[in-house]
Amino acid sequence: MKITINKIILFFILFNVGSTFAQSTKGFSEIIIGSWNGTGTLFGQKATFSMKWENELNAKFIKLTFENRFKDKSGMERVMKANAYYHMAQNKGHWFDSRGVMLPLILEVTEHSMTVLWGNENSEKGKTIYSITDEKNLIVQDSVFKDNAYQPFGEAKYRRLKE
Repeated sequence: MKITINKIILFFILFNVGSTFAQSTKGFSEIIIGSWNGTGTLFGQKATFSMKWENELNAKFIKLTFENRFKDKSGMERVMKANAYYHMAQNKGHWFDSRGVMLPLILEVTEHSMTVLWGNENSEKGKTIYSITDEKNLIVQDSVFKDNAYQPFGEAKYRRLKE
């Protein structure tokens, strides 16, 4: 009987350790897939955000479909829409938005975050940091490169939508 209880306890411990390890090895590009809604600020004003991340083109790219909405200081609602394609294996991508702007992207990816350096010497430049706090929550921080430094202009907290 004692041997059986020990085996059951050992099995339970190994099962839980294995489950925890499987969850912790899930990387950024797997966790981010799905739809997210967020609230935060843009240019000092309250804003709402939505984004959808999905595998595209035989899973060679991850596609981001993005929208933000905020009221400027005059009270006029501003909406920006964008699509971006990320080539995770090459750590690069491209951004296309409703302003008519196309930007090259350079990616720095870790297990639970991605920093995107956007633009170049011929365009606006900045960075966006995506930080996954858990599988249902995400923080995004945006900065523009101005006067030889990154200046924050937006921040949002997102929650994953149920699919």
